[in-house]
Amino acid sequence: MKRRTNFLLLISLCFSTWSFSQDLHFSNYYYSPLYLSPAKTGAFAGTYRLGANVRDQFSSFIEKPYQSLMAYADMPIAFGLKPHHWIGVGMNVYSDRAGDLGLGNTGAHLSVAYHYALDPGYKTVITAGVQYGMTQRTINKDNYRSEMTINGNIDPDENLLNNFNPSLSDINFGLSLKNWTSKTSYIDIGASLYHLTQSDFRFNSSTIDNPVRRRINAYAEYHIQSTDQLAIKPIIVYSKMFLFQNLFGQMNMEYRPNKKSDTIIKGGLGYRVGDAVQLLAGMIYKGWDVGIAYDLTVSSAASYTNRQGGIELGIKRIIIANRKPKVKPKELCPRL
Repeated sequence: MKRRTNFLLLISLCFSTWSFSQDLHFSNYYYSPLYLSPAKTGAFAGTYRLGANVRDQFSSFIEKPYQSLMAYADMPIAFGLKPHHWIGVGMNVYSDRAGDLGLGNTGAHLSVAYHYALDPGYKTVITAGVQYGMTQRTINKDNYRSEMTINGNIDPDENLLNNFNPSLSDINFGLSLKNWTSKTSYIDIGASLYHLTQSDFRFNSSTIDNPVRRRINAYAEYHIQSTDQLAIKPIIVYSKMFLFQNLFGQMNMEYRPNKKSDTIIKGGLGYRVGDAVQLLAGMIYKGWDVGIAYDLTVSSAASYTNRQGGIELGIKRIIIANRKPKVKPKELCPRL
């Protein structure tokens, strides 16, 4: 009986922790912009944008680490109330596995955003975005075998696990403001609210509600093109979900070896308050943007993780499709 009580207590603790604090989070949101805010949908200069970001965490001290994968695609569409307005459409797909307990999180969101430029020169742009999608949550019940099951009896706890396989609908909303403060610098600020519906997930045989709490994201980025070869990008990101908060700041830089080079070297340093130092590096080569981020744990958890936190690998590509104009054929004069 004590073992069963401990089992249920462990499951309840993990569910509450996972539900409230284990929404996907990344150290390098440049490779998962639609997850930072729906208002990021279609917010780029190009025809298409494709990207992916994968994160591995706690692999130094647990057998099955926390792993998150996110991929996205979006595009701007020249349609709006005025010629300098446009719409962005896109899609996020993601998968998350929460360690030894086998808690799974898989889903997809469709995104749409309206970009409202206050002037024809796009100096100031206000954007509102919304996402709608579904999330499938699962438990790997093969990881659990209780004493009563081993003895040949049917364990109610195992039946409880067999009944867990919910699907949830979700709505997210975001706002952003981008303003060019000069010809070579701009500021981009925004906020988003996730899980507006606060849907419940539960065991099918249980009447206990377990709502997915709302999450708030807020960010501020300042882009400074200090020279033709050097760009500086400080950024601050804040997230809050139920009782859990996440705040980090970064100083990112991009350097072009020479003015004609098609290669840009990227690097950065950040700090997540009370948790980790963030080390960032990457490269842009012929339109391909690849980056790596590493969290060096500096909190009390360092004694368990050997200072090894999360590691991320991101990639994205902006494609510019030059469409040939359609020219109507002209009929030549029959006399010529």
